[in-house]
Amino acid sequence: MKRWIILLVLPLFLVDCSNKKKGMLLLPFLGLGDGATQANTASANNGNGTFTVVGLETTDPGQVATPETNSGDGETNNAETPSVVTPTPAAPPTPAPTTVNNETTTTVVDQTNGGDFNFETNITVPVTVVIVNESGPVTNAPVTVTESITTGEPNVVGVGTTDGNGSVTIPISVPPTVVSVDISIIGVNPTTGEVEEIVGSAPIQQPATGTGSEGTVVVAPVVNVDTTNFQPVNGCVQAVDSDCDGIANNFDEFPDDPSLATVARSGRYTIAFEDMFPSAGDADLNDHSTVFSTEMDKTPSNKVKTIRGTYTHVAKGAGYNHELRLSLDVPTNATVQVSYLDGQGNPWNGCASASKYTANTAGDCTGGTLTAAQLKRGVLILPSSDKTLFGKKNAPSAGSTFTINDFVRGVTAQVTITFEEPIDLNATKNLVGGHLNYFLAINQKTDGVFRQIYRPGYFKDASGKDAFLDKNGFPWAIIVPGVFNHPTEGADIRNQSTSGYIFFNYWMNSNGVAHKDWYLHIDQIPAANRPSYVVRVSDFYADNGFTAYLIKAVRKNAFEVSASLIVVGAALGFLMKRKMGNPKAA
Repeated sequence: MKRWIILLVLPLFLVDCSNKKKGMLLLPFLGLGDGATQANTASANNGNGTFTVVGLETTDPGQVATPETNSGDGETNNAETPSVVTPTPAAPPTPAPTTVNNETTTTVVDQTNGGDFNFETNITVPVTVVIVNESGPVTNAPVTVTESITTGEPNVVGVGTTDGNGSVTIPISVPPTVVSVDISIIGVNPTTGEVEEIVGSAPIQQPATGTGSEGTVVVAPVVNVDTTNFQPVNGCVQAVDSDCDGIANNFDEFPDDPSLATVARSGRYTIAFEDMFPSAGDADLNDHSTVFSTEMDKTPSNKVKTIRGTYTHVAKGAGYNHELRLSLDVPTNATVQVSYLDGQGNPWNGCASASKYTANTAGDCTGGTLTAAQLKRGVLILPSSDKTLFGKKNAPSAGSTFTINDFVRGVTAQVTITFEEPIDLNATKNLVGGHLNYFLAINQKTDGVFRQIYRPGYFKDASGKDAFLDKNGFPWAIIVPGVFNHPTEGADIRNQSTSGYIFFNYWMNSNGVAHKDWYLHIDQIPAANRPSYVVRVSDFYADNGFTAYLIKAVRKNAFEVSASLIVVGAALGFLMKRKMGNPKAA
């Protein structure tokens, strides 16, 4: 029976269920894993992106309206909404096409933390777009920046609106597999009345130059777009922007809600800690390791209304017990919802009985409404690690046998944080490298205070040095794209003779220029005289639920799956043939 379920369900995964015109839902068993396959899909864009004009074929003059536009912050803002130009008896202009030329310049961005390399794997960079037409700067034009590597479909990483100089700068943060981003500008051709989209791309990484250089450098692009017959839409065309919030429907995930616009999806990452702070420890980065992914609901002005996160504990290579918490420095209260699942996906009720970093802290295990002060103190994500990994470690000694039967999937926390008012996470440094301020609270004290370990980039000491880089410039915490295969117990990740990560030192010593994908390359062939120094978590970690069944089914029922793909391919071929014969098909 299950085999025929696969035959029936697989075609459904090929249906485009997104309202984004460029998105196609990928087959789950092709898109899951630790991100290794995604790294090969990025293609370098080392020159100027080519911008073209796309007609949206929607415009009826009767659709143009000027409703009150919600800024996304709970207040209406009529001043920023262009009013409709009242038609005059004068003869209409002669229809003429929109033309576009562009020139992109780039500046190398220092990804280190004020001189200290902070071990961020994400690319954090500003993207600037400047738009002019034959009359001068184009103001109030909505600009959307997307990338398609992280989730397999267009993922909105930033939005903005051009100012009086026709310019907008949009900060973005993306995985190192993304070397260029796509840019969309919505406007109208005043001679035809047609709403149009200018689309193109811009590089955010370029090959490093200089003697002996390798890898890429991060660059901030400035895209100068020179147009004719292109200007912002007067009012809004509801066929293009249903809720008139300035975000076109093809990018708006809340097309009928002017207070919300996009969902920023992180994709899968792993946060890994070394817990011997303030000592350097053994640098094996396996003392506490959690696989996670987040989503953020954002307003049209790029503020965050809701954060959702899923966090699964996968390693505890330490004698100490720890809690994973999230500190949010924001000027508003928030409602926190939290639930827990055990390794088999069943509800887990062990949080209440776990020892706490601080007893009776509001929101721990149960959620509720937390004040700004309580949010800054830290929202509990995962309670004491002696409970969440069920007494196991997933951190064997080097050379010991460790198989999928030895791997234990820990507790999964599902957390939703909804702010009373949308907040700018960048205003008070809640984000570094695109990731939130997670920290580890340890059940050991230094000078009477429970130790806390943060990622680099958040705190400076009295001398101005990053407080969470050791004397050799190595961090106690790191975030890695995908499911991180952490070192075995005591295996210093910096030591090539006892680490499978042969490119880690190249990446570290080049300040992140060389081998940005170091985490995907493991030179490790276990043999009698060569023990394994890496725990292959990505081979053991599988998603719960139906997608996991599909993955297993593909391996077990290859014939049925192959047959279903042949059927799907034939059906798609037939549909494509019909579309090719019908120019109006969209």
